[in-house]
Amino acid sequence: MTNETGAKRDFTRGTWFVLLWLGLSSSVFGRELLTFDGPLKDLVTPLSKSRLEAWNTDEATSEDRDPTPQGRALRLTAPAGGGFVTNADVVTVDWPKVESLGLWLHRTAAEAKEHPTVELELRLIEDDRKAYFWRRVEVAHVGWQKLLLPLDWFVWSEGRIPRWEKVRYVGFRLRDDGAVTIDTLWSEPAQAPRDEFTPAELVARVAFPQQENKLSDDKPAETESVRTLETRDVQLLTNAKPLELERLAAQCGLVAKQMRSELPFLTEPARGPLLFVFQNAAEYRRFVPRLARRLNAQLEAPESTGFTLQGVSSSSWDEEYGSLRPVFVHEFVHGYLCRASRFPCHGEWLHEGLATYFQLKFHPQANLREVVAKGIASAKGHVPLSELCNGRHIALGHYWQAGTLWQMLLSEKRYQPHLATLLERLEAANSTDLGPHLKPVWDTDWNTLTADWRAFCERRFAQ
Repeated sequence: MTNETGAKRDFTRGTWFVLLWLGLSSSVFGRELLTFDGPLKDLVTPLSKSRLEAWNTDEATSEDRDPTPQGRALRLTAPAGGGFVTNADVVTVDWPKVESLGLWLHRTAAEAKEHPTVELELRLIEDDRKAYFWRRVEVAHVGWQKLLLPLDWFVWSEGRIPRWEKVRYVGFRLRDDGAVTIDTLWSEPAQAPRDEFTPAELVARVAFPQQENKLSDDKPAETESVRTLETRDVQLLTNAKPLELERLAAQCGLVAKQMRSELPFLTEPARGPLLFVFQNAAEYRRFVPRLARRLNAQLEAPESTGFTLQGVSSSSWDEEYGSLRPVFVHEFVHGYLCRASRFPCHGEWLHEGLATYFQLKFHPQANLREVVAKGIASAKGHVPLSELCNGRHIALGHYWQAGTLWQMLLSEKRYQPHLATLLERLEAANSTDLGPHLKPVWDTDWNTLTADWRAFCERRFAQ
């Protein structure tokens, strides 16, 4: 395969499981508050090896505005992995209308001396407790600290993309041994309902930090160098002067139309995905780790020519390919799938296979027949489908295999009619691991699927 594909790296930070129900009540300032009044056993349940105590302090804060600590907080002492959950049916929050979540944290001087820095993870979790938004908080202070966490910069969990309207739980878990006291959680209202995707104007400030962004309402609009174009199917942003925005947007529209035709069970997005095209590869490679840092996570600069992170697709201008660079289609498909389905892009067979399949539809590869023929001719030329489709990241060298598998699934009568059911099951399972669904969806197994795929490749790509 050409290197005009978008290899991915795993962005998730592992699987952490902790739930917290928040008891919220409206304050006189219109914010919802949580304080730990009443018996703790009526509010919370500790996780394994976690000690919870009602905690009171006379220590004042420098804040003179509500909300402030209410004087009775919850002190958590636990090893790494410890935390607590509250009991059910305590909170009702309209999360799409919340802009930020605030909380107070406290540590004594003795606690900070014993554990100078402690990482705390906050999770906002769906009602079935599988998908969630998360944010890492580094605690390194003494006394009270007030935090205000914008929900637009929370990270998706590894399985399916969470939905704000489905969030019912909030969780805390220590990533390190330590102790921390939590009090007075509140929500700041959003000016307009939000969705799961960080708005273009916020991402643009990360993408072009040295330039005034014309998308921002609170900054001067003197930025001809950063151009934008939004159509029904895509939101394009670029500082590459030669890029023909209208031409690229038109191709993205054709790709989206083709995806809707072949995958009619997908939900049509309310807005198209973000696609950033930087004027050179160096700017693009700096952007990806910078975006990860804004999400309070870590990611190395990508080696691939395109990357999609948290539904934000990016690449760079290349004079050889011009405005219709093949990788633009590849990354656009990733972004579109994030919005049209509930599967985040973690470089697994579903995303990479479909992105490769549609890329090759619009940018055929001259040596594809040779690549496929060599790949199926030798056991070393491909990986077992059970390994390819286990829901984990796949190597760039196996994109052709995932792409041809999807080509078969989308065209063969035995498989195509059941794809909607497959995606429903993958979503419910919170994983794109194909194995558990072969029998219930297609009444087949790995051996039969592999034989069908090999026969399909031999028919379609015979030399």
